[in-house]
Amino acid sequence: MKYSLLSKYRSQLMGLAMLAVMFYHAGYLELGIFNAPRALAFGGVDIFVLLSGLGLAMSLTRRKQEYGGFLVRRMGRVLPAYFIVMVPYTLYLLIAHRASISTFFWNAALLQYWVRPNGHFNWYMTGIMIYYILTPPLTAWLTRSRRPALLVVLGSLVFFGICELLYRDGYWYYMDVFFRVPVLLEGILLGLWICGERKFTRRDGLCWLAVFVAGIGVLALFAGGVTEWATYAFAFTTVPVCLALAYLLDRLPLGPVRRALAFVGENSLEIYLLNVSLFSEHDLLRRFFDPGPGHYIYFAVAFALNILLGWALHKAVGWLKERIRPAKNLISKSSNNEQIEEKQRF
Repeated sequence: MKYSLLSKYRSQLMGLAMLAVMFYHAGYLELGIFNAPRALAFGGVDIFVLLSGLGLAMSLTRRKQEYGGFLVRRMGRVLPAYFIVMVPYTLYLLIAHRASISTFFWNAALLQYWVRPNGHFNWYMTGIMIYYILTPPLTAWLTRSRRPALLVVLGSLVFFGICELLYRDGYWYYMDVFFRVPVLLEGILLGLWICGERKFTRRDGLCWLAVFVAGIGVLALFAGGVTEWATYAFAFTTVPVCLALAYLLDRLPLGPVRRALAFVGENSLEIYLLNVSLFSEHDLLRRFFDPGPGHYIYFAVAFALNILLGWALHKAVGWLKERIRPAKNLISKSSNNEQIEEKQRF
């Protein structure tokens, strides 16, 4: 077992996380006793956050980057797809009288998470921006520390405390972002360990097993009480689960499965954006196609369409970026020539 397997199979793990999130959002399915596994699929987002922290920490470690330039590049990766989905979806909500003009402003400014107007877009886009802002200083903080794992534990306790304050004072909806900061810290730590070629020892395996058991204990203890503490369990279980999945992906003969999961993972952002907008309109979509009880056929069709349209959106965004980049370079070159000519006059 190696920590580098998390990087090697990062796309596949993100694919699994995306499938879990789509399954979690399929609340219309009549699963009976199988509702519990669907509820656990809630942790798919935590896998996204962990792998994002891991990838960003590795990028920041291997290549020196200015803070502003780092944020611009990350925003350039996610915002085009966001606006392509958000604008028409918010307009649809306006026409359907489920949102106001101000909603469009809050969604466009990525402030919808804090204001929460009617028809606000999904929280994750605001959350990922917060994680992008936090990751460079957190990475530098852990890199300088002699005991980064201890700092991760202490930082996690701090954010758990913040979440408790938010919950007690009625701001529980802000916990979507804050209770996942410990998972982000774990991802950054793993990214640093991979770059430092840390070995996965037997002691590491026992430690992660103990952490996983603790997480299962938290789930078992609070699952019946419907308390916010149940959500903290994913801070314990996400790393061990990802390590186990990466190990299985590496050892088992899963060639076609690996390729399929990588396909979903590489298009996961666009699939997610469509999943929480267009494909969240189940009442509307089921008017066109929903044969049989339980909505299973509808789920299968919507599931496949969601993935295919996510892939198409990913391609479209890439095509637009390729068309815009030469124009930007031309404008930049023209501006530089004008500056040179201006200097030569004097």
